[in-house]
This record gives sequence, structure tokens and C-alpha cells, in this order.
Amino acid sequence: MSGDDFLRLESLVYRRISPRPDWLKAWRNEANYILFCARRAEDTDDVELLEELEDQARDMADMVEARLRAEGIA
Repeated sequence: MSGDDFLRLESLVYRRISPRPDWLKAWRNEANYILFCARRAEDTDDVELLEELEDQARDMADMVEARLRAEGIA
């Protein structure tokens, strides 16, 4: 799981954000699930699933970064 999009998503999951918006906890759960699935796909060498999950990781990271900026938190 060495893709830049996975690393970017993981860094957003563990980033300290204060004040914490209401939506952040649910988003972190979803992001952690994608990262978990990516680790499993990597363990089973499922390249197609890994590529799909990396696209999802990129989209999620883009969305949360934009939302944090829009709310003046980033």
C-alpha cells in the first residue's frame, strides 16, 4: 500500500483538527475502511481492486481537504 493517495488519506485520518467538525468521525471511519481494504488487497495481490481503492482514496482526500478549506479549518 505504497500509493501516494493512500498515504495522503492516511495522513488526513491522523491529522489533528480542532475544533472537530461533526462529520469528521464518520469520514474517518470510511477512510479507515478503505485503507483496511487496500491492505487486504495488497496482501492478496489484487491489483485491480487496489487501483479502484486508490481512486476512492484520492477522491476522499480531495473531498475532505476541500471541505476543511471551505470551513476554514485547513
